[in-house]
Amino acid sequence: MTRSLRIAIADDEIVVREYLSEILPLLGHEVVAVAANGQELVDACRRDVPDLIIADVRMQDMDGDEAIREICRDRPTPFILISAFSKPRVLPDGLDGACWVYLPKPVRREDLERAIGQVFPEG
Repeated sequence: MTRSLRIAIADDEIVVREYLSEILPLLGHEVVAVAANGQELVDACRRDVPDLIIADVRMQDMDGDEAIREICRDRPTPFILISAFSKPRVLPDGLDGACWVYLPKPVRREDLERAIGQVFPEG
C-alpha cells in the first residue's frame, strides 16, 4: 500500500482508539477523525470526508454499522468493521456494493495492513 489514506476511526474503548491512532500513521496514513460512538463518527465523516472508516460494530448511542449506513447514504465510503464478537455473516443492511472488510479484536498491525490492502487493492 503506497497511497496515503485519510482515515476516520470509531470505538467506544479508548485503548483501541489510541492504538489505531498510533498504528495508522506508522502504516503511512493520516487519522482525520477519532470518535467514541457512532453519532460522533457520522458528524466527523460529514466534516472531515475520510477515504476509509474503521469502526467498532458495537458502541453506545449508535453502533458502527448503523453509523456507516448513515454515512454511506450521503457519500459511499469504504470501511473496516472491527469487533470482539462474532463475524457478521452478511454485509449490514443498506450497504450493498460497499467495499468492506471485517477484523476481529484484538486488531493486529499486520491484519490491519492486509485489510486496508483489501479495501484499496490498487495501492
